[in-house]
Amino acid sequence: MSHQLNRDSKKAENQQLKKTMTLKNNLFSRYLLFRYSLALFFFVNLYWILSLVYRPSVYLILPVILLFLIIAACAEQFKLYGAKEVYLKHTERALKMQVIVELLLLAATMIPRQLPIAVPFFSDTMPAHIFFALLQFLGLVICWYNLKRIRQIKNNEDKFYHRFHNHIEKYI
Repeated sequence: MSHQLNRDSKKAENQQLKKTMTLKNNLFSRYLLFRYSLALFFFVNLYWILSLVYRPSVYLILPVILLFLIIAACAEQFKLYGAKEVYLKHTERALKMQVIVELLLLAATMIPRQLPIAVPFFSDTMPAHIFFALLQFLGLVICWYNLKRIRQIKNNEDKFYHRFHNHIEKYI
């Protein structure tokens, strides 16, 4: 009898643990876009730093600052696992700074002979300027979408939150 009771309590305990882990994993999935975007910007800025190491300029400050902000944002992402309270301050700061730097780089492309100084792996030709500007606009779109998602998540207006709380949570 006690053996059966012990087995039932372990089964109930395992089921509760499974529910808790499912809840944590599903809530953590809300932040998936940020993790991928931060990884993208981390490696882009790291590559930019490596190119500036061989051809130092004042622009070296920008990717270094961005790298530190992105690392802080990544650490924040790990803290969000299992957290019920939304805290995206470092992520938002890193993305806003990324926007500022991309706008500065767009402005630098308008100044003659600045592009090869700012980003040594681009030449000072018109196709390079156009391609670089397109990359900056792509980065701006990614940042804009991430910042929009941050606002939605902070206000619990994102689709995932509604879907989870309206449909999935009752089955967990």
